[in-house]
Amino acid sequence: MDEEVEVHGLGIVKPAHLPLPIIAGHFPQTWATIRSARSFILTRPPRDRFFSALMQRLGEFADMRSIRADDFRVRQEAEHVCAWLDGRDDFADVEYIHFSRQVDYADHGGERIVSALFPLEHIGSAARWLAIETGLHLEFAHDHVRREPRKWAGALQPAARMVGRRVLPLALKKAIYPLWRNSGIFADAAGRYDLIDLGPDVERFISDYYAADVRLHAEAVAFAERLEIRSVA
Repeated sequence: MDEEVEVHGLGIVKPAHLPLPIIAGHFPQTWATIRSARSFILTRPPRDRFFSALMQRLGEFADMRSIRADDFRVRQEAEHVCAWLDGRDDFADVEYIHFSRQVDYADHGGERIVSALFPLEHIGSAARWLAIETGLHLEFAHDHVRREPRKWAGALQPAARMVGRRVLPLALKKAIYPLWRNSGIFADAAGRYDLIDLGPDVERFISDYYAADVRLHAEAVAFAERLEIRSVA
């Protein structure tokens, strides 16, 4: 669920993505429920998550859904986002919410609020933990893999966009879009994020701003590994 609502004192927000400090300050009933619940979160390596949020922002707010991760505009946008985040306290702004620190979904005021942490790459461990803790047996699928046009296919994009926007009926466009995105013209993008340099200032900012998230992700990996060992024993 990624719907937007207007909240007094916050403006337009995405309730599903609000960090704990915002919930604690504006939604007392929800905060009380969270405090009393058994809960877990999924973590990602901070730089991968930043890059993913960057690409999502460009697609959602700049209509650049097919931009390649190594496009110079990605680096420019990274610089802009870092400048916006620099020195900022808790926030819920829709256009930047995916850049929130992950630790703000786990801790509040120096206190661990969630019951467990799991790295996204060990999502199966979260399902096992949930079964142990609650008796619920659920399957978690992570199939939201970002696709980008292959370098040789860049010249096709302007013509494809023109046809999609001006020629094809909306129903037909929606029907063929998944086939288009999964065709050989596109490739998975996330695997290349580590190979793309965002510039020394941006890379330094990511390391500093998300330092606590690095530790949180390492903790999640260790927690999942311990759970796996107990499950096998």
